[in-house]
Amino acid sequence: MRYLLLLLLTPITFAEVDIKTLANWNINDFDETSLIVAKSSSSGNERKAILGFVVQRPHCFATHPILMIRTPIGTYSDGDIVFGELKVDKNRAEQLKMERELGFEDEGLEINWFRLKRFPAINNAKRVEIIFKSTTPIEDIVFITEGIQLAVYQSEQICGSPYEFTDADYSDIKI
Repeated sequence: MRYLLLLLLTPITFAEVDIKTLANWNINDFDETSLIVAKSSSSGNERKAILGFVVQRPHCFATHPILMIRTPIGTYSDGDIVFGELKVDKNRAEQLKMERELGFEDEGLEINWFRLKRFPAINNAKRVEIIFKSTTPIEDIVFITEGIQLAVYQSEQICGSPYEFTDADYSDIKI
């Protein structure tokens, strides 16, 4: 009974999560129950991209790989399916299927949020290359994913903590 009373009288503590790991992965609060773990592309081109995943309560394990890519406005609509190939390290490229979940305008371009639907395992990858057909209006992208296992572990530990996450404001997101 004493513990229940203590729990009820203890103020809820919120934690803003904004961490950059030593392997250059970003771990941020996404909403009250989710963290987003992401890394920018290493491609030297102007159209940078972000590869990431979500860690969500109550289960707190890495899921929902995502890819955020800039394209001209109106190139894709919510629900569009895009195919390509994903090459992990020096392995053979395997089929990639992704679905656009949302998009928003930024600096005259559109940032598309794609959820990866079919892809090879990336949990041990040191380098991920995404290859698109020449008919797809997206350039090939390379990510150095070294340290992904530690980023997964760290984000799962943060997710399992007793603290509530703050509601993040992504209105000024930059790719």
